[in-house]
Amino acid sequence: MEKEFKKLSLNFRRVASRFLNCNFQEYQECLKRFLFFIDDSPVIKEFIQENNTTQFDIKKIIQEKEFHAKFKLPVREQEEIAFIYQMLNYISENELDIMNIAYGYGGSNKIQSHVDSFNNQVAKPLVDYIVTYLGELKIDMGLDGKSNTQYNIGEFRGQLNHAEGQSTITASQTYNETKIAGLKELTEQFVEELNMNESISQDDKEETTEILEAAVQEVDSEKPKKIIIKTAIEKVKSVGELATAGTTLFTLGTKLVESLQGLIV
Repeated sequence: MEKEFKKLSLNFRRVASRFLNCNFQEYQECLKRFLFFIDDSPVIKEFIQENNTTQFDIKKIIQEKEFHAKFKLPVREQEEIAFIYQMLNYISENELDIMNIAYGYGGSNKIQSHVDSFNNQVAKPLVDYIVTYLGELKIDMGLDGKSNTQYNIGEFRGQLNHAEGQSTITASQTYNETKIAGLKELTEQFVEELNMNESISQDDKEETTEILEAAVQEVDSEKPKKIIIKTAIEKVKSVGELATAGTTLFTLGTKLVESLQGLIV
C-alpha cells in the first residue's frame, strides 16, 4: 500500500509540475492531462468531490473580470478548492484562450509571465491542497514511516490491540457498534485465509493487510475517513478476483466487502 501511495504522489507531482510550468502555447494540453489525472485517480477524485459542493458561476465571473484584474479566490478552504477546480474545468471544456484569462497576473509584457503567475496564484493552491491531502492520508493509514505503531489484526476479538514501541499493549475497546465487532472478526478470518493462499503474492497480502488495519481503525473512530474504507473495499475486491469462486477466501472477501460498504452508507 505504501508503494501505491508513493507512486500516486510522485505521478501527481509530475503531472502537476508539467502543467504549472507549461508553455502558454501548450496550456490546454497540459491542463487536460492534469484534469484527466484527477478524474482517473479514485483517491484524488474523492477529495475533489468532497470539497466541490459550492457551485460558482464561472462563466459570469470570467466575463466580468476586467482585463488587468485578478480573480478573487474564496477565503474558506473548501470553497477555494471548488472555485479553482471549476474554473480549470471551465477553461478546459470551453478551450478558452489562457491569455485572456491570465492577463493581469504577470509583471511584464510577456504572455508567459502572465500565464506563469496565473498558475502560481490560482492553480497552484489546488495542487498544494491535493499534495497535503495525500500526505495526511498516508499518515492516517500509518504509512508515513514516522511511527513504530503496529496493529495486529490477528489478535483482536471485539477489541484492537495496539503496541507502541516498548510500551505495554493498550486496547481500544469497541463500545457500542455490533457491526464493528463483527467486522473485526470477519477481517481476522479473511487475513488468516489470505495468508494461507499460495496463489496470491506476498506484496498483495501485506498491502491488503495494511489497508484493512487502517480501515478497521477508521470505522472505530468518531469521524471515519470514507476514502480509507473505500480503498480497503477496492483492495479486497482486487484480491478476491485472484481467488477461485466458491473458496473460503472468495466467500469471506465478499462478506467483508458487504460489511465495509454497510459502514459508509
